[in-house]
Amino acid sequence: MTNTADTLGWAYYYMGAFPAAINMLQDRLKNSPENPTYHYHLGLAYQKNRDYAHAKEQLERALTLHPTPVEADKIRKAVAENTGG
Repeated sequence: MTNTADTLGWAYYYMGAFPAAINMLQDRLKNSPENPTYHYHLGLAYQKNRDYAHAKEQLERALTLHPTPVEADKIRKAVAENTGG
């Protein structure tokens, strides 16, 4: 399973099924814990699920993993919008 869990998690995210998205994305991170995109996606899913502490943790972790400049900008924007703190 390469990107399947991330893709499925992202599909759940866009369908508004945030708990299912979180489960899928957490599974994906078990196999690729150093991938900033997966942390970013999980952070966004946590945000939508109103779990702001975990969202912040994942988004900040994504930034430490050297995302592309474009992705880093998106992650910083998500951190700024994290209304839980």
